[in-house]
Amino acid sequence: MSSYARCLGSGFIVLALMGAANAQDHHRQHVADADREYNAVFSHAENPCGKESTTVGYEQCMGKELEFTKNHLDAFLEAVRGILADEDGATPSTDSTRKVKELDLLNNGDAAWREYTKNLCGLAFAGFDGGTGAASAAAECQYRADRVYVNQVADAILLKILAK
Repeated sequence: MSSYARCLGSGFIVLALMGAANAQDHHRQHVADADREYNAVFSHAENPCGKESTTVGYEQCMGKELEFTKNHLDAFLEAVRGILADEDGATPSTDSTRKVKELDLLNNGDAAWREYTKNLCGLAFAGFDGGTGAASAAAECQYRADRVYVNQVADAILLKILAK
């Protein structure tokens, strides 16, 4: 074997090891991001606006809470997508097929969950027949549903994180 071929072969081994270490760091960052966003969602109380004494105050409070939770929910899902897309040392063809399937399942589940909560919370809204409590009931429903969803996705992905 020529010295050029040996040098080139050694270079590929070093690059492969560096890539594996970089992929592992990338994975750790995604896990840390998911953990941070999960904790942010649950840093607020289950009923954060319970002390509001007026409907308007409650609706304003819930609007802020929904926005906060939605932002962290979306960031949590992006981190989970990163976890699913991370390199994990499996064979390239098997790994990429599995990753696509996992990402498709997450994306399909996300779309289905959002449709489900839209209908569920629409039902809560409709139950008030347009009264003053309708918006509050729908907002509270969405807030609770988003928290349940974050928890369910975390449970579903937990085994993958622990396997690393």
